[in-house]
Amino acid sequence: MVETRRLKELRRRSGDLLRLPSGDLVVALSGGADSGTLAYLIRQLGRDLRAVHVHHGLPASDRLEEAARAIAAAVGVGLEVVRIEIPLGASIEGQARNVRYSALLAELRPGETLLTAHTVDDQAETVLMSLLRGAGPTGLAGIPPSTGSLARPMLGVSRSDTRELAGLAGLPFYDDPSNLDRSHRRNALRLEVIPDLAARFNPRLAESLARSAALVRSDEFYLQEAAAAVPLVEAGASLSIPLGALFAVPRPVADRAIRRSLSRMRPPYGGTADEMEGIWSVASRARPSVILGGGLEATLDGPMLVFRPVEVASPAGTQVDLGVGANNVGTFRIDVERVDRVCRVAPIGAWSAVFPSDVVLAARVDTGGRLVVAANDETAWLPGERRLPVAWYVPGTSGYLSVFAREETGWTSIP
Repeated sequence: MVETRRLKELRRRSGDLLRLPSGDLVVALSGGADSGTLAYLIRQLGRDLRAVHVHHGLPASDRLEEAARAIAAAVGVGLEVVRIEIPLGASIEGQARNVRYSALLAELRPGETLLTAHTVDDQAETVLMSLLRGAGPTGLAGIPPSTGSLARPMLGVSRSDTRELAGLAGLPFYDDPSNLDRSHRRNALRLEVIPDLAARFNPRLAESLARSAALVRSDEFYLQEAAAAVPLVEAGASLSIPLGALFAVPRPVADRAIRRSLSRMRPPYGGTADEMEGIWSVASRARPSVILGGGLEATLDGPMLVFRPVEVASPAGTQVDLGVGANNVGTFRIDVERVDRVCRVAPIGAWSAVFPSDVVLAARVDTGGRLVVAANDETAWLPGERRLPVAWYVPGTSGYLSVFAREETGWTSIP
């Protein structure tokens, strides 16, 4: 095709904003304009790459796979298609994303970096969503440019430029119809709120929000580095922080040291606002201890703030072995599904979990009215609160149990 001056201009401008890591590259190719443009720009820069597409089994998935295959052929890259399932009983928004990332990362080979096509507009939406829910600095820092073997090189490029570039380059992309569903919060922000704010107050709103996120992220990085210097002492299953070290640093640094301890004890959870308040009441000796989610206790042992596993309260009723199908435990219902194929799902929300297929599951209700699920006699899951590390199951293994819980009180407890 004949290249227009506009195509050359957009390609140059977008290419200059691209921040590609070194090494082997893998693009998460959805079939849309953004990821198609990313693959196109990388090839125009002379870099080799391969592409992976995730088929979600949703109404538009076949059409998106067709578009991904066509784009891969147009830019000259190989494409692998991975099929996954969205857990039953889970809402779609945000949850397909978790399963998708698990599947994509599982496809990486040694030395490869996965690239996603997040734009400056995605960054603005994320920051605004975090602001609306009252998030702290970690949330307001937005989408990080890279996390481990995952990189987002297009965070400086606008969505309008990717769409125009894809059209001018003749990329056969397809727009997922679900992106027009305004019942999803992100879509409502994208289609209604942000355009209105931009029209009324700041035509470069997306860039402004992204710039604010970068400033917050820089400060957050410094605070996290300072928190990493606060010593953590491991002793068996417990983790301790010297009170002297905790009170010697500014409160924002101490908070991050505490959250770092919690995330190591029950990954990846770093502590809710209520938990942090309880922990500080213990650290200041206002109370002797506090029970945290995930079967943890914060207490004092001399000059140390100690986090340790605790036994869940003794059962108020009989423990029930969980079999495939519906199980009733007190006022709760637990549905167990055994799947014998390769696991392409991930536990979504606090009311679902995925276990290896060979574990023995049992459940009971404790004296506080909480449902407690054990795997091979080890407390693994507090539905509605936390999954303990034993409940995490790595997608990619053949055979698994998909488990969902809800409270039978005339309304659903599932978020």
